[in-house]
Amino acid sequence: MNKMLFTDGTNGVREVQSQEELESLIVSSTDKDKIRIWLFSTNEWIGLTTFSKQFPDAFKKAKHLADDSGQINTNTVAAIKGPVSSGWIKKALYTIGVAAIAFLVFNFTKIKWKTVDSLLTSAARPANVPLMDMDSLIADIEMNRGQAIDKNTKANLRMRNTWPERILLQLKSDKESTNGDSRFFNIDVIVDNTTGFTIDKAIVKISVWNSNKVTFTDTLAFSNIKYDKPIKRELDYKYKGDSLSISFESIKAKAFNFCYSAATKNNSGNYNDRWFCRE
Repeated sequence: MNKMLFTDGTNGVREVQSQEELESLIVSSTDKDKIRIWLFSTNEWIGLTTFSKQFPDAFKKAKHLADDSGQINTNTVAAIKGPVSSGWIKKALYTIGVAAIAFLVFNFTKIKWKTVDSLLTSAARPANVPLMDMDSLIADIEMNRGQAIDKNTKANLRMRNTWPERILLQLKSDKESTNGDSRFFNIDVIVDNTTGFTIDKAIVKISVWNSNKVTFTDTLAFSNIKYDKPIKRELDYKYKGDSLSISFESIKAKAFNFCYSAATKNNSGNYNDRWFCRE
């Protein structure tokens, strides 16, 4: 057989020295339609179908690749592609197997959160605001001054020293748990002002607890808090921990000369009315 050139569009042009080599190249080609053979005797590229017609005896398998109509014989092509298809199937099965294993590992190892009872917590009375007998306090002040306190001053004095019963703070949250961990979301922070006066500003602190320790804190600012109805702030983020607590960091209300700070331990010289201010 004369020398010829072979290409299937994937591995460049190969020079063919023998019938066996040409047969091997055709069998290993994955796309028989792209096969082109250059015959040195004709100086042209021809397809596999044309080659099988022009040289029916030159290549044993090639002569079966075309039927009487000149089209590729699909049964013969399938037979030739057999080893290549088997390799492709093996790769596909391997890929599917790896994907299945990865899927199973992911499902067995991923964190699965379970919805549990929601959280509802209220701010505890601050340690720096002890319960006081306001009647006794007013009597002591009147005795020391030698005159009675007017009604408005008495009302403001009571308000400043009993504010934890009048300015209420709550936190509501949905909760999910898994393997001892919990996370909180869909959080609502509610301030209910029942003083009868507008509160100018309040800073609220949210504390995240883990193993009985505060591991994270966040703050929210509220302003112009009316007394006609509670106000609510909806948070769109999540906290992860054992529990949450909430408290006031500071409160200011000019209407009754009130300034509270969680950092204050004692207003020197005015312990019994430590939250009085004129700001």
